[in-house]
Amino acid sequence: MLATNWTDRLDSILVGPMWPATVLAALFLFYVVIALLGVVDLGMDADLDLDVPEIDASDLGADLSPDLAGDVTGEPMHSDWLGGTGAATLKVMNLDRVPLVVWLSVFSVLFWVISFVMWFQFDIRRYEPTILTSALLTIRNGVLGVIATKIFTWPMHRMLVPPTEFHASTLVGGTAVIETRQADSDFGRAKFATDAAPLLISVRTEGEIIPKGGRVVVLNYDRANKTYLVRADDPPKI
Repeated sequence: MLATNWTDRLDSILVGPMWPATVLAALFLFYVVIALLGVVDLGMDADLDLDVPEIDASDLGADLSPDLAGDVTGEPMHSDWLGGTGAATLKVMNLDRVPLVVWLSVFSVLFWVISFVMWFQFDIRRYEPTILTSALLTIRNGVLGVIATKIFTWPMHRMLVPPTEFHASTLVGGTAVIETRQADSDFGRAKFATDAAPLLISVRTEGEIIPKGGRVVVLNYDRANKTYLVRADDPPKI
């Protein structure tokens, strides 16, 4: 039987597996309120920046052409098996297209609803709200929440632009930014911007020295050395 006054109702949603779900939902509710007040940009526009860590192209293994996936980074495919597995997991959860903030917002609501229904309609009559029991029930509710979130975000996943497949021919002709102290004929790494996380590629020049932060044009791909030939991107003449 549910509580009849506000104090008892507040206590009831902070018991057992309900309190992790309630805290998570409260945090995202607070975030949304602050965002609506204009203090925080909710990041719903096309240029959403979620501070995703920079990754090598093989981290997008699920979207790379099999014959060139290792070529993009200059690393063998097997050396980044874990990254490819992580990318596949994100794709299964719809996180390859759905913005992280949106996904977490949907998850926090569904996680709370599932925890509420399961606790008051099923668990409360069978389990004591001990720490171990609450932890196990929270894990179960979290798994159900992830499944429900995947289902609810699937329509959005289908509407959003699919991720670009990257391989050597895709990068040639594009521009990148030098990430290392400099790029020369012997060494260099550059950041190639994408709609998702940037790709970090190995680059070489034909002798010129390009400092960190310099913008370069990708001219060619050396399959033998698994590096990209680049030159400085000349600023437009006025």
